[in-house]
Amino acid sequence: MMGASPMIPAAGSFPASYPYAYSGPLPSALLRPLQQPLYDTEVVPAAGTPIELVFFQRQLGQTTAFGAVTKTEAETNIQQPGQLANPLEFSLFGFLFEVMPGTSLADFANIYTASAFIFTYTGNRVYLSIPTTRIPQGVSPEGFAATTVSATTLAVVHNGVGHTSNFYKFTIGRSALRIRPTESFQARIRWPNGAPTIAANTRLRVFLTGLQWTPL
Repeated sequence: MMGASPMIPAAGSFPASYPYAYSGPLPSALLRPLQQPLYDTEVVPAAGTPIELVFFQRQLGQTTAFGAVTKTEAETNIQQPGQLANPLEFSLFGFLFEVMPGTSLADFANIYTASAFIFTYTGNRVYLSIPTTRIPQGVSPEGFAATTVSATTLAVVHNGVGHTSNFYKFTIGRSALRIRPTESFQARIRWPNGAPTIAANTRLRVFLTGLQWTPL
């Protein structure tokens, strides 16, 4: 809301008073919970780069940080970078990390070996830093498949048992972590010992599982 500061003597062409701004709380809204995760996808570029991928920083319509893939609903459901628009909120229960089906066994091992999963919330505050092998994939394909072009057999593998209850739970005092509107958050996959050798255009996806609170 706008108001006026105490009167001050006029000098030349300057006004005798100046407006001031009063900052109040964000507008409130009635919200209902939906069992809808937040998810985001990034692409590994040419082999050997980078040493880190950052998720939830590029919304629908933008391109991935590497690989120039325009993000659609197949890649993300983030509407703005790194935060939820007011009055949206999210109750975070756990994490999933997905490697695209058909990734070779060697690349799959390189993705997980010596990498860390890091989740930050409200600025650069680290709320979880753990080896990526502890972040399961959830429901996913499994088995082997032969390609029609080269007849090469590719493994369709995933980390963890393939069901939705198998994820790294992240709760405080048995309650979900509440991400409130305009609070920043991001997830990172980092290879601190050096960039891995992974085939170009390999897609990696991170899910935040929980409840998405939306207006009635």
